[in-house]
Amino acid sequence: MSIVAIFLAHRIGAPSIVGFLVAGVVAGPHGLGLIHEVDQVEALAEIGVVLLLFVIGMELSLSGLVEMRRAFLIGGTIQMFGTAFVVGAGAFALGQSMQQSVFLGFVVALSSTAIVLKLLQERAELDSPHGRVVLGTLIYQDIAVVPLVLAVPFLAGSAGAGGTSLDAWWVLLAKGVGVAVIAYIAFRWAVPWLLDRVTRTGSREAFLLSVLLICIGIALLTSSAGLSLALGAFLAGLIISESDYSHQAVSVILPFRDVFMSLFFVSVGMLLDVSYVVHNPLRIVVLTAAILLIKPLAVMVGSIALGLPMRNAVLAGLALAQVGEFSLVVAEVGVDYGLLDGPLFQTVLASAVASMVAAPFIVGAGPRISEAVLKLPMPERWRTGIGPLRVAPAHPYEGHVVIVGYGVTGHNVARAARESGVPYAVLEIDADAVREGQERGDHIHFGDATHETVLEHVNIERAKAVVVIVNDPVAARRITELARRMAPDAYVLVRSRYVREAEVLYELGADEVIADELEVSIEIFSRVLGRCLVPREDIERYVAEARAEWREMARSLSPEATSAHDMRVHLPDMRTCTFRVSEHSPLQGRSIAESGLRPDEKVTVLAVTRDGETLANPVGATVFERGDEVLVIAPVDWDSARVR
Repeated sequence: MSIVAIFLAHRIGAPSIVGFLVAGVVAGPHGLGLIHEVDQVEALAEIGVVLLLFVIGMELSLSGLVEMRRAFLIGGTIQMFGTAFVVGAGAFALGQSMQQSVFLGFVVALSSTAIVLKLLQERAELDSPHGRVVLGTLIYQDIAVVPLVLAVPFLAGSAGAGGTSLDAWWVLLAKGVGVAVIAYIAFRWAVPWLLDRVTRTGSREAFLLSVLLICIGIALLTSSAGLSLALGAFLAGLIISESDYSHQAVSVILPFRDVFMSLFFVSVGMLLDVSYVVHNPLRIVVLTAAILLIKPLAVMVGSIALGLPMRNAVLAGLALAQVGEFSLVVAEVGVDYGLLDGPLFQTVLASAVASMVAAPFIVGAGPRISEAVLKLPMPERWRTGIGPLRVAPAHPYEGHVVIVGYGVTGHNVARAARESGVPYAVLEIDADAVREGQERGDHIHFGDATHETVLEHVNIERAKAVVVIVNDPVAARRITELARRMAPDAYVLVRSRYVREAEVLYELGADEVIADELEVSIEIFSRVLGRCLVPREDIERYVAEARAEWREMARSLSPEATSAHDMRVHLPDMRTCTFRVSEHSPLQGRSIAESGLRPDEKVTVLAVTRDGETLANPVGATVFERGDEVLVIAPVDWDSARVR
């Protein structure tokens, strides 16, 4: 049943989690009734939750958190507590108790790590500015699951027993300190010693059992102290994450985690009462719509506070609009402690499933929605990002290079330009990168290059070249289109992740696209063949063939593009351009000397490309044929339509 449901979910573009939930609905007591012993399935599912938190702990990198600390602390905090406050206030206004309202607010605040990361990875947006904010916020949410699970008994106790006594709090605190001490000892000495001895045996089975022993042992320790199994599993994962064996531990645990987590989602699906959904469609639709509105707004506020432009803030908000799998984990715990009754749990569950199904379509519509939002009236600082104060250009930027993006590649291009005396200006929307660049002495400005006003700030219309080096493919397309329109004679070079992105970039006006995928493949096979003692001249031939194949594809994608460098600096009244000899062209069948291009049009032919072969500096007797691509240098106001 689960396999069929996952297959159907894949066909419609829905996440596999939705497939598991649907399988549970169909097979459960509220569906076809194929399974009645839901309690037994839930017991296995609880193991999945424990293993899930164990893997989260192992995958958590403290050094990684330091690198994205601003997105983690600022973005995560604003999104989590902002969403919880608005949702909780709404629930309280609708008649829920204070404890239930607080609980519901934090349940809805969690988003789906599995769905979001998969979508961003498919769209190559994980390294984009909004992708980094989304990743930091997701890590914040994953960590927040642990205190949320721990807080459920206290919320339930205050709801039903009038509060927890001071003595009970002190006892719990003492137990917590004791667990922390034991965990620190395990982290510093016990676990590294144990794993070191086990790995020396070379036995995969012994390593697997040792990892499971650490997980179960620490989980049982926290459970016996009155805390949760989930907290112990998370601590165990965190302890192993700082060891030298964390990657191996993750690889052996992941298959078990995936199997048991699938059982968890199937068990949750079994709890969904289809008849309740059928009889309460309006309530579920309204709640789902409210979630899809509130959560993006909270993320947008956090993103703007981090200095992101409005476009990136909208994309980040839409990516985190759905309710996540951890929400179902926490909601299940809330049901066990009586914080959620049957109808309320059914409403939350149905809305969560609906938002998960909608997630891929919402993210796919993100660029169009962000463009629509930018048309609304708002402060200009919101559009372009709240970052360091823009500084006036050190010079008027004439005949310069505009570099969009200040990553590793952008920094190297800027350094090469600076050392060779070429004027340049850098645009970047990462505030920290701008500060670092200014400290290095680079001509760097804070601003979102997808806006015309930002490009005007660096005089792009007078630029000799525009180099686009951003990790956001949507932004790269927008910047390429603006650069070609605002600087029609500039040489526009764009770096893309994948070869498949080149077609649209050429259509938008890029003169040249450097695809990481191609360059990495060339570097890899060159080194492998070198190790295999293949002669150097053969390797160079293979490299030339690969590049020629790429150039042929690029030429067919953009017949109007020219690979020649712009010559306006040396010949201010002239420009280079390329045109194709059509079937009705007056040049067809005539030689260069007979065409009259030089004496009549003041046009000089630099090269003729025919059937993939380029003839540079052709002689006057060269005859034009239909389909030829002719590279010429001509007056700025010359119109090639007369000869095409």
